[in-house]
Amino acid sequence: MIGKRVLFAFLFLPLMAIAVACSSGNGNGAKSAASPTAAAQKLDLSKDDLGRAVTVNGPYKRIVAMSPSVVELLYAVGATPIGRPSSTDYPPEVKSVPDFGTAYNPNFEVIANMKPDLIIADAIVDASMIDPLSKLGAPVFTLKVASFDDVVRGLKVVGALSGNESAAETAAAKLQKQLSDVQAKLPATGPSVLVLVNLGPGQFVAGKNDSYLGDILQKLHARNLVTTEPENFRFPGFTDYSRERILEKNPDVVLAVTMGPPGTPTTSDQLKNDPALATLSAVKNGRVYEVDPIIYVQSAGPRVSKILDELPGILYPSLFKAN
Repeated sequence: MIGKRVLFAFLFLPLMAIAVACSSGNGNGAKSAASPTAAAQKLDLSKDDLGRAVTVNGPYKRIVAMSPSVVELLYAVGATPIGRPSSTDYPPEVKSVPDFGTAYNPNFEVIANMKPDLIIADAIVDASMIDPLSKLGAPVFTLKVASFDDVVRGLKVVGALSGNESAAETAAAKLQKQLSDVQAKLPATGPSVLVLVNLGPGQFVAGKNDSYLGDILQKLHARNLVTTEPENFRFPGFTDYSRERILEKNPDVVLAVTMGPPGTPTTSDQLKNDPALATLSAVKNGRVYEVDPIIYVQSAGPRVSKILDELPGILYPSLFKAN
């Protein structure tokens, strides 16, 4: 039987909403002799998001993206990667881009044969992967995508690296305006919320404030009820949460996230079908909402715009029309 930690790892391997602790290392020099763009200098790309010293002399045209988040950021600024993780399926046109295996088990020989001039990795990547990537002949730049602000900055970074600064600034400004427009209508304090993922009968994990969705909830003035609890699973930002704790918190709203293969019982159904949990205010008042696990949890990126379209209506139905 698969233990809870193993099951959690299996379900959450694609999770890209967390930054790992910074480590130092030597970056590879770029092949091009061109000077960094003004946007790159403004962003100070002399170090990547793992704190590694790097030398970037873009713009780069043959970029391998090591995570779905990086893939989406590149497409959002008008750049097309030459390599992607096999699990990446958004935007739809990315399916025509060759894959190198999974983000967590890439085929380094395949990546080398793609002849990249830049490799952009997500900062969640295991540090042991950086060294073999760095030996493939192209500079490696790691990018953290773990919050709304990270998405905005990530657009500008990939724009600078790919020579698409103008499109990147436009995309970043659009997201910032979308959030500002929403925030202008918000009350000072919003409803209490739990972000719950069901791992099996009676087994739940909850998103903390330092998760990707937790960060967005704070920006929308909602009160995430999970703040400083210990992280009992391998992924920062989530904590093991018992039925008793859920009942004690009794949130106004539950954002339910369902992981697993097709046919997996939904988290919302698990709550409704449990006699004790069915007494929660959120369940009785019809305020348990299933949200897209990829957009809301697994792949932080430009599709945060969809969250900003949907989530205000969930949290504040009297102020926003739910999409």
